[in-house]
Amino acid sequence: MSQTEVWVPTWLQSTWERLQQAEAAGRLPHAVLLDGPPGWGKRFLARQFARSLLGLTPRSPWLMSYGDEESDGDLLAHRDVRLIQRGIADSGRPRRQILIDQVRDLGEFLVRTAGAGGRRIAIIELAEELNTNAANALLKRLEEPGSGCHLFLVSQRVNEVLPTIRSRCQRLAVAPGSLDAARDWLAGQLSEGADAARLLQLVGGAPLLARQRADSDLPALADAVDAFLAGGPADPLIRDDRDRADQLLELLYRALAAQVQASAANPPAAALRYLERVQRARRILSSPSNPNVTLLLEDLLLGPSGWITAQRAR
Repeated sequence: MSQTEVWVPTWLQSTWERLQQAEAAGRLPHAVLLDGPPGWGKRFLARQFARSLLGLTPRSPWLMSYGDEESDGDLLAHRDVRLIQRGIADSGRPRRQILIDQVRDLGEFLVRTAGAGGRRIAIIELAEELNTNAANALLKRLEEPGSGCHLFLVSQRVNEVLPTIRSRCQRLAVAPGSLDAARDWLAGQLSEGADAARLLQLVGGAPLLARQRADSDLPALADAVDAFLAGGPADPLIRDDRDRADQLLELLYRALAAQVQASAANPPAAALRYLERVQRARRILSSPSNPNVTLLLEDLLLGPSGWITAQRAR
């Protein structure tokens, strides 16, 4: 591919160039850890670089997506590539962790000969989702990499990645881009009349998260959260839907944090306490356990230490 053609969006360009320079100088590490906030294309970056190493046709950076046959059919079908992600549970929903069997299968892949004497590439997404046994199994692979192997680990919560794994990887921080760059990219993805600026604001500025949620009821949910914080009913927010609850708690946290920040000199004690409760609920919801979503939300929104009670006590 000519140097004038673009492989990644502008905000990923500096990290891309570092990887390309390391490859050109023969110093590409056998294990690279790409970390940064969610929704800015780290997974896409890893996949595009794998294509570059294998001489495959790049995907358009204006069509960033991952994880399905349409967007990643070339990598999923390639004998010298493995994509390691959370699998699907018997319930039909994604598992909360990457399991040891997936890493064991990766071990067999890394020790065999690559096609045409080339490279073998494994991409692990997300590294913090490895359970303890899987992380320990991966550690052995990092200690004894096969010849011509390159592992790319992607993380959005790097402090949760096993320290011994982090220490065996070359870490590259992927910084978020500018609001203008994110808005320009997102505007090209949305249908006419969609409000790119508001979607970005609701997800903290991350363009891929905004695109992912563009067809959801996120704006309506945000309106319901604002109404609740202003003293409105909690019932419209309570639904036995884990994905929706995750979005709800994120919106609630952002709205409360904005209130606290606006009164930074003297933040309301009730808001600070409730902010901590929302964050605790988010951790419970993102854990490998299977919490009762309805009870979790009812306790947070309607319980004796809920927001409405706290506001009345002011």
